[in-house]
Amino acid sequence: NIIMNNILTAIKAIVESPGLKYVRESNNVIQNRANQMGASFEEYVKDAFANCIGKDQITIKKERSETFSYLGRSTTPPDAILMSSDAIEIKKLESSTSSIQLNSSYPKNKLHSTNPKICTACRECEDWDVKDMLYVIGIVNKQVLKSIFFIYGDLYCDANEIYDNVEKVIKNRIQTIDGFELADTNELARINNIDHLGITDLRVRGMWIIKSPFNYFEYLTGDQRDSSFKLVALIPEYKYNSFDNVEEFEKFSEEYGIDIIDDEIEDPQNPANLINVKLIKYYI
Repeated sequence: NIIMNNILTAIKAIVESPGLKYVRESNNVIQNRANQMGASFEEYVKDAFANCIGKDQITIKKERSETFSYLGRSTTPPDAILMSSDAIEIKKLESSTSSIQLNSSYPKNKLHSTNPKICTACRECEDWDVKDMLYVIGIVNKQVLKSIFFIYGDLYCDANEIYDNVEKVIKNRIQTIDGFELADTNELARINNIDHLGITDLRVRGMWIIKSPFNYFEYLTGDQRDSSFKLVALIPEYKYNSFDNVEEFEKFSEEYGIDIIDDEIEDPQNPANLINVKLIKYYI
């Protein structure tokens, strides 16, 4: 029985990694500076899931190919898909109070293969319809990883139609404005030939922002300012219990002083309901 890599693999790899707090430089040449700052953290997280932090490039490529069915492009979500398992979105912040910039992709409790914003390679990487969405958010200062938060979309984001409806209303309102030449687009709108020469177009894009889980869930995790490093994960209880490596992880947690706590949090789709979760905390 092959144990597939999952969030517990990644947590274990980060905790036992001798280069724990240091995010390696990315080899990728990325034009956009904001993307570049996030790139090395993104590589580090992918290495954690593939359990190859600090290994040589040949090993990293091999381990990644056995762990992921898709490794993403910087322009479209998700950043990775674990083989026969979760979609992963990786975001880097400067501080716990910063908001997460999701750009044109709204927050997702699940990733659907019908989503128009994902690319063909992602859609066809496996035979799939819907995947659990796992957000991995890091606070990195000067290449040093200060904090990392793993959270499933089911515990963090509302139903897709809530966000979808906002986009639809805005799109429909724009369509009713007279006197503009509107083109088909996946963005909110595109207005063509605005000037007298007909050479200027306007793209109207959504920029989604969500409060960071460090900020929103501080009531659960406590203040992290006293810790030199902090790792937090929130996993639905049913999901945690479905992993093949729970027993191994719990032994490891006892050895390394990782807390695994049974807790309840509000259901993002209906805060009157509470969801049973495993809260995993590791502070240095």
